[in-house]
Amino acid sequence: MLLQVPAGVQDTVHQAVAAAAQTMQQPVAEISDSYFTLLLKGGWILLPLFLLFALSIYVIIERMVVLKTLGKTDSVWFARIKDLVYEYKFDSAEKFCQASTNSYSKVVEAGLGQVNNDIEAVQTAMQGEATQQVARMEKHLNWLSITASVAPMLGFLGTIFGVINIFFRIAQTNEFEIATIADGLYQKMVSSAVGLFVGIVAYAGYYLLNGRIDTIVANMDKYSNDLVNMLRGGGKK
Repeated sequence: MLLQVPAGVQDTVHQAVAAAAQTMQQPVAEISDSYFTLLLKGGWILLPLFLLFALSIYVIIERMVVLKTLGKTDSVWFARIKDLVYEYKFDSAEKFCQASTNSYSKVVEAGLGQVNNDIEAVQTAMQGEATQQVARMEKHLNWLSITASVAPMLGFLGTIFGVINIFFRIAQTNEFEIATIADGLYQKMVSSAVGLFVGIVAYAGYYLLNGRIDTIVANMDKYSNDLVNMLRGGGKK
């Protein structure tokens, strides 16, 4: 004997199924605000953040181009320097260094300019030139360091101003609605998100560029030591 379901229950089940099907067929509500519009809700604090972001991108790209030139290695170049030094053609070796644009050639050139003096003079000249080259490579990097520290604080400051403004309006109108608070707060937290993003970009760029500079400095030390060893060897292979 089959179990019979009461007619009232059947009607209720059919209505529930129909309602569920209708709900599934409804399109998902689209977000009315685009990402650009959402960014604009962050307030006036976004202006200095955008300026810092543009400055960081410029410094990162400009330094990458400069470091690529200053840190360009060429094994043929130093092999030629060795041959000229072993042949006591120091003037030719110095002129050959002048034709190159990397930092290594400038350091070696400074040392070759003191070959008529003692080894200490050669080392001092190369150390002084290496210091100048490092300063040249580190130019503008302080802006990345400043941006990495200041941008997150500026973003947080924008959020604090927004919260102050929200509670000031509550105090003036004596209306405390969660929807109003949440709407205003999420808009102001955009500034914090932008500040963190700008700070992360500047921080990453700063340390990546410093890592490249450390590699170039290590190579400068290697070429300097090789030149000193050749000079101490009396120019003999």
